[in-house]
Amino acid sequence: MLTTVVLIPAFIAAYFAFTHSPHKAFLNVYVPTLLLFPPYYQWKPPFIPDPNFYEAAVIPIILAFLVRGMPGWKFTLTDVFVLGFTFFISTSEYINYGYKDAQNLMARMLLSVICPYVLAKSLIEPAGLRIEFAKRIVLVLFIISFFLVYENHFRTGYTVWQSALGRFFDFGWARAVRFRWGMARANGPFIHPIQAGIIMVIGFQLHQWLVWNRAWPSQLKNFSLPFFTVPQIMTIVLLFGVFAPLSRAPWLGLILIGGVIFVLSIIVSFSKKPLVRYLIILAMIGGIVIGAMGMNEAFNQFASVGREEAGETSQERRTIAYRFELYITYGEIVLDRWVWGWGRMGWPKDTVQPSVDNAYLFLALNHGLIAVGCLLALFFFIMLKLFAHIMSQPAMTPAKSALAITLLSLFVHEFFCLATVSLNTTNLTLLFIIIGWSDGYLHNRKEHKSQVSVTDNQNSKLPFKFRRFM
Repeated sequence: MLTTVVLIPAFIAAYFAFTHSPHKAFLNVYVPTLLLFPPYYQWKPPFIPDPNFYEAAVIPIILAFLVRGMPGWKFTLTDVFVLGFTFFISTSEYINYGYKDAQNLMARMLLSVICPYVLAKSLIEPAGLRIEFAKRIVLVLFIISFFLVYENHFRTGYTVWQSALGRFFDFGWARAVRFRWGMARANGPFIHPIQAGIIMVIGFQLHQWLVWNRAWPSQLKNFSLPFFTVPQIMTIVLLFGVFAPLSRAPWLGLILIGGVIFVLSIIVSFSKKPLVRYLIILAMIGGIVIGAMGMNEAFNQFASVGREEAGETSQERRTIAYRFELYITYGEIVLDRWVWGWGRMGWPKDTVQPSVDNAYLFLALNHGLIAVGCLLALFFFIMLKLFAHIMSQPAMTPAKSALAITLLSLFVHEFFCLATVSLNTTNLTLLFIIIGWSDGYLHNRKEHKSQVSVTDNQNSKLPFKFRRFM
């Protein structure tokens, strides 16, 4: 009975969704629940699938959304890719294990992928809530950053979340602690340090976008902070949160984000003509391809020496070599059942490489190459649409404040990092929320910043203070 604590956010979400609006429930209940509560705590009732905190919370919101006529919803081609992805995963599990064992995964695809995607697509951009939505994510991750830093230095066998919630669930409080460079790798409410790093980078970049749009006040109301402004303090704390998981892939992903934003901002500022922008991009791609061809042999020599030999030089090189060998180890196993895969964790495991640290290969093993194709098609479809939109729009001031540039950079970050970790739980849901947000943005082409004022009144020299309402 104690596991019914999972339903508390669902009751709160139901109250806000039916007495106020699905928008308010999505922003103020669902988003914090998604990021704050670990996904491995589940309520396990008989005969029905086992929801976790945020899966339970989304049910009343989607019901209120349907009852109110699906406000903001538009059918688009992106929906086909999302449905294809979830269909092939669910069907794969059903074919391999039957309905009894597949029902939890089918429910997860509905509650953790389709429903959050639909809500994000319909409730953020059509209602002009992009600033408010980004703020919710950033504020929750700002709070989580403090606990991640604490874990770095003081964690032993359990996190703050496990000490608070473990008593309600059967499998105890403790989870495995990973160490690097003499410190614990923090994961907070997420299932793995790499996933924690990926999500913290997303929060950090959304914060930067809010700063560029002057969405944060420079000081707290009735309280002046010494030395730093509010956005600066948040930047520092979120950077500590990015560092705390000690995960190299998200750090590299953050560098990629910076590169994408810098390049696109320069291009859209350099010329207002789309043709000139495309020519610059083509020239840069040509240079990157030539450089990559030159570095290919060096990378192969670095990564393909074998883990034993690589381990004699550095742990970093050994990690790269391990991931490089995964394709060789599991390539034939994927091809043996390339249509529907082997089902979750049903493939024959190699005793030397039991951990498949690659979302694309892991998905192929579990659910087949068609599911991988749907995911890749979804990535490239959204990324190309965002890129084309960026190339066709006039530059904002500053150019990096354009939402499309930030969204595209987040997809580049996710696409890169998924080559190092599986795609599941919180990160899976957050990815499809960003996909829904992006699709809603592309089909509600208004560069509005919000239905709230983002004017820095402290810097205004005008004798009057107007607020604009749409």
